[in-house]
Amino acid sequence: MYNRLRSLVRSQKGESALILPVIMLIVAMVLYMGVDFFGIYATSQKMRTAASETINLMKIENGWDSGTQAFFHDMLDKLGLPPNRVNVNFATPKSQSPPVQRGDQVSLDISTTYEVRSLRPLNHAFIVPVRIRLTGLAQEYVRQ
Repeated sequence: MYNRLRSLVRSQKGESALILPVIMLIVAMVLYMGVDFFGIYATSQKMRTAASETINLMKIENGWDSGTQAFFHDMLDKLGLPPNRVNVNFATPKSQSPPVQRGDQVSLDISTTYEVRSLRPLNHAFIVPVRIRLTGLAQEYVRQ
């Protein structure tokens, strides 16, 4: 049995010349995919930073209005994310009836997509959703 396996292995002449480029291609693809995974992580962290700063402002002002939206878009610009690519799925409005009171929950839900570019040569377009949800408690008492 051992001799048969040895004869099979020895008869594969020229195999090492082909296996090195294939292994290098696989390693390059894995490294390239690692860059995409880092891109997804970096996008998520940038969005979390912008959402965290915005939710702090929402807690102070008891909700979301046009001023908060301008602040959020400015934060996205500073972090290098295009504001038109980030969707605000839900934000607790400031002018609701009854108004948001101290201790009420305010929330912010944002999302975007990230295209995995490393698999594009294989004719696969993967779109990864990135979603951030944060909540906090309003800090201002509003008299009615």
